[in-house]
Amino acid sequence: MPGSLDKIAGTLALGLVFYFTSTHESFAYLDPGAGSMILTSILGIVAATIYTLKGYMHRIARVFRRDHRDDARPSAQERD
Repeated sequence: MPGSLDKIAGTLALGLVFYFTSTHESFAYLDPGAGSMILTSILGIVAATIYTLKGYMHRIARVFRRDHRDDARPSAQERD
């Protein structure tokens, strides 16, 4: 375990050295279309997450719910 922590620490230190020595000014421009695309992506991720959680909640609720449809149907013995 200590050997792997040394490797992780060494990799992290080397990455930080490269990051701080290779950065330079960047002249970037985000137009309104890019902002709209980012907002749409975020809203899509939120909607997909809610939809997925809703499906899981229905499955969990089905386990604890009585099936009322079976109670409403007369059994074979009651029909005879």
